[in-house]
Parts: sequence; C-alpha cells; structure tokens
Amino acid sequence: MAGQVGAWYPTVFPDKCNGCEGLETPRCVEFCPNDVFEIRNKKAVVARPQNCVYGCIACESVCPKKAITFPQRVSAVPRAKSKDKGLLHKVKCIKCGKIFWTNRDTNVCFDCESKGNA
Repeated sequence: MAGQVGAWYPTVFPDKCNGCEGLETPRCVEFCPNDVFEIRNKKAVVARPQNCVYGCIACESVCPKKAITFPQRVSAVPRAKSKDKGLLHKVKCIKCGKIFWTNRDTNVCFDCESKGNA
C-alpha cells in the first residue's frame, strides 16, 4: 500500500489466549477473512502476518480474552501547522457567525460572500 509506514499485523499474547475454550475454532481464526491466524497447541497464532490489511484491527474486538493487539498506526499524512498556507482551517464568519472550513485567507463564509456581504 502506498504511503504505508512500518509493519502491520496483530500480536497474540499466548498467556492470555485460551483458544476460545469451548468453541470449535478460536473467534479470530474464524473471523479473519485474510487467513492471518491459525491454531497451534490449542491457541491462536499469527501464521501469515503478510496477509493482514494495514490499519485493520477488527479481530482485536472479537477476542474475548483481549489477547490480540496491534502496533500504533502511523499517519502517512503529516499534521498541518496552522501557519501553513493553502491548508484547510476552521474560521468563524465575521458577518453571520457561522463556522466554516477554508483554504483561503478569509474570515467571511461562502454564503455571505456570494450574497455580496463581504
């Protein structure tokens, strides 16, 4: 995936995982459509990390033992600084008080501008 930073795949903590005791198949193994997990020694393990979709954390919520975790996501888009020109920023219109987003250096919303109130 373009712009992707770092490896992305889950970690299963073996001390927490009980293989979803009482179920035929661990929930994560059954849930993941990308075949990331498999069962070894009655516990779920990450067998195919390369199959994990960057940013997906869906299997984390299906684990009843909270044994699955993911690395912190890293944004591929740098955070904008308010002083940067041309980037969107939130402004309050001085004419009507409406809050709007713009990439222009203005403090009058598009509605007031189009009505000739600028």
